[in-house]
Amino acid sequence: MSVAAADFDDIVSSLLGGDRQLELSRRQAAAESEALKASNTLSDPEAEFEFLSTGKGDRKYEFSVSQSFDWPGVYGTRSRQIRLEQDGLRIDSELAVNEQRMKLRGLLVDIIAANKVIAQLSTAADGWSELLETLETAYRRGDVTVIDVNKMRIEAADFKMKLSGAKRLKEELISELLLMSENAGEQAERCGSIADFPLIEFESLEQYMAKAKAADASLYLARNRALVAKARREVATKSTLPGFSAGYRLSHEDGELFNGFAVGISVPLWRASKERRAAATEEVAAIFGERVEEIKIEKRVDASYRKATALKDAIAEYGKALAASDNAGLLRRAYDAGAITLTEFVFDMNYFVDANVQYIELQRQYYKVLVELSRYDELTVD
Repeated sequence: MSVAAADFDDIVSSLLGGDRQLELSRRQAAAESEALKASNTLSDPEAEFEFLSTGKGDRKYEFSVSQSFDWPGVYGTRSRQIRLEQDGLRIDSELAVNEQRMKLRGLLVDIIAANKVIAQLSTAADGWSELLETLETAYRRGDVTVIDVNKMRIEAADFKMKLSGAKRLKEELISELLLMSENAGEQAERCGSIADFPLIEFESLEQYMAKAKAADASLYLARNRALVAKARREVATKSTLPGFSAGYRLSHEDGELFNGFAVGISVPLWRASKERRAAATEEVAAIFGERVEEIKIEKRVDASYRKATALKDAIAEYGKALAASDNAGLLRRAYDAGAITLTEFVFDMNYFVDANVQYIELQRQYYKVLVELSRYDELTVD
């Protein structure tokens, strides 16, 4: 049963839903996110009990409990840093999903191209087989030579080999699909019969560039890293401020009971200043990385757009010669009418079959580039 090209994105969505590696990545990201929450809590309270005695029977004991904490502003700043890091985990997961979606879309385009090549070669193979039967009948009547028959036998065998190769390629693509998702077996049968490429609008370079900068997950991730680095620098800066501890103490000595409170202060003289300098350096690097990522996106979109333009022009030229006329039918009528010889017919038919296969290859490349350029658009079909 033929499957409409409208199912293209439906198949991709279904395969993504059953992707085991993506599910593992989501679970790992959720675990890391929970671990981040635990990093911005007060330190555990400390309790201490001490008992001492002498040989003369004198005894004393002390009990204390204390709680240490950073400068109050550190917790709020660190909380913001953690939220940004959690955003980074979410964006990283989205990036993995986007990349897998593009991989699946590209694989489906390859499968569609394989379907079209198989259809083209099957039609040609059927035509050769039909002509071979006609020639064998004519040979038995003495109208053609055995050379003519043998030529056609070789051509028919050659096309069968080409068709077998195209079918093997499709099987390899389907096998690759089956490795990518738990429900790929169900979807493989659907995409294995799609006969048309998805219709994706070819937009302007400015439109593609604007969409990429507004929605590319890799750029969002680079921006998030810059924000995280800034937040870490702010945390490191505030961590140079003193920390405090407060507690309760109970002491029994010489028959007297003492109780009261203790307050302490910690001054980060050595470690904090080095952490602040390291965080400042990390922030500069992250800001630079954001700009580098933006430049990479610009170059990638520009290169893809230029490639798509060239392929579109080539497809249009091929289409004038291949899509507008029934070249195979015209050649067969010319041969049957005696206007061309068998050798001319075979040569010209091979020429046009190869041209049609090349035409499909250009379309395959074109739609794969469009899939990349339109990674944030919904696909539509005729």
